[in-house]
Amino acid sequence: MISINATLVVQIINLLVLMFIMNKLLYKPIQEIMMKRQLQVADGHHLVQEINQKVATGREDYQSQMREGRHKVRARLAELKAETEAEAQGIINAAQENALKRTEEITRNISVEIASARQEIQKEAHGVALTLASNILGREVS
Repeated sequence: MISINATLVVQIINLLVLMFIMNKLLYKPIQEIMMKRQLQVADGHHLVQEINQKVATGREDYQSQMREGRHKVRARLAELKAETEAEAQGIINAAQENALKRTEEITRNISVEIASARQEIQKEAHGVALTLASNILGREVS
């Protein structure tokens, strides 16, 4: 049977003292260390979330700037293309006008040369006709 005597009381007191000492020296410091670590981990998680948000915001800003830059480049290319096409059309028009003027000039020159050649041919034909008539008739024809 269990006997209740002084040793039981001493054992209970010993257990209580041991629990008090262990609580002061072991459990509370370990709990404080664990709390500090949990706070550090939580702070780390918050820091990671903030960094992720900054990265996402930065990525969005970068993509927005890239889209805007691409839009500006496309607009500038379209503008340059229009300017180039207008300049090319001007050059083509000037070349066509120049070709037309040259064609007209050549046509005038040919007309003048044809008229000159006709006059020379008519003079020569008249001379040949007079010579032939003189030969055929045997007398001089004027």
